[in-house]
Amino acid sequence: MVKKLLTLACGLLLSIGAMAQYSNPVVPQDSIRFWTGSGSNRAVIAITWNDATAGNIGLAWGVQWNGSNVTLADLMDTIDAYDANLTIEHGANTFSIINNLSYANAELGLNLVGPAGWWWYNWTAADGSTRQSYGAAADIVVSGDFVDWLPMDENTYESYPADTMIMAVAPVVPEEATIAAGDILYWVGTGANEVVMAVNWADTALAWGYRFDGEKTVSDMMDDIAEADPRFSYTMDGGYLGDILFVVAEGDTLRKQAYSYWESKQNGVSDAGMSQALADGAFEKWAEPAAGVVVDSMEYEGYWYYTYVYTMEISPVSVPQTTGIDGVEGATVSVYPNPVADVLTVSGVNGRAVLFDMRGSVVASFDVNGAETRVSLGSLANGVYMLRVADGVAKIVVRH
Repeated sequence: MVKKLLTLACGLLLSIGAMAQYSNPVVPQDSIRFWTGSGSNRAVIAITWNDATAGNIGLAWGVQWNGSNVTLADLMDTIDAYDANLTIEHGANTFSIINNLSYANAELGLNLVGPAGWWWYNWTAADGSTRQSYGAAADIVVSGDFVDWLPMDENTYESYPADTMIMAVAPVVPEEATIAAGDILYWVGTGANEVVMAVNWADTALAWGYRFDGEKTVSDMMDDIAEADPRFSYTMDGGYLGDILFVVAEGDTLRKQAYSYWESKQNGVSDAGMSQALADGAFEKWAEPAAGVVVDSMEYEGYWYYTYVYTMEISPVSVPQTTGIDGVEGATVSVYPNPVADVLTVSGVNGRAVLFDMRGSVVASFDVNGAETRVSLGSLANGVYMLRVADGVAKIVVRH
């Protein structure tokens, strides 16, 4: 029944029939659907679980890389980074064995967990030679190899090949999060050219607008924003960006994670960072990898490099308090009382009103009907908020 359901649901099954004990047939590379990494070298990794309900279920992935001296541990970690369904437990160095392998995929109805400490593998090399190991993951993989992990029954010390081998399916590559210029609340500078700059910390993403004439770089833009917005600052580490700071409130400052770094992107592609020239209509983003999703990797001279996509929703940063906006600028509209303890009244305009906290997150939104619209702010914490309605922005102080 499990085989039939999997075949009908996905069409991904490669039936391999009853094979000799301790061995799965080599899975051909042209049948692999989920390739991780990038490069000219290719190997196939398969894992077989013995499930009490589903029977012996195997899954196969492909791994790509450049260079040489890539260990099996490197490739297993690459698959683990790409496939959120797979969890690999092994020791702290490449000479340790695999402790456990598990795979959970609700779509396929699979929840596979192996016996801790009882994993080994068959290795079919590109030249056709074979060997077996009790999981020493420091072995060097070459292009064309096939590595087949199996669990060992702790009572009989036997394992069996997969009844069914599933070609693992790659997840949909996520899209880089952006924000439209029309959603920006706070613009710095003047000129005919417009750029949106976002900063993506590990748990918060904020965006500013920047206007300019002539030729400007990312460094110029950040200097101008830092001069205009007292909450924003950055540090340099030699010739590189050290950190980006944003003061949300006293005692609450956004900064990068310890031992992390900043990546600069223009329109979703890594760029030159501080020296990158700005182009009209560009979207510039600084992001730390703690906020990203790995979508690619490559090995170069013994080091692994990863490509990240940053999917976190971006909020427009609010207008800083120091601009002195006490009423509404840019529209004939009235807001009162201000400060407000509970009910705020907005009148004089039609449209959608949006209330932001000083981090730039939306905390309330409502329609204004042109006469008097009342909205309760009693559930908000005391503090300063920015109200955008029609073409105007107002500073609202909540004080219960």
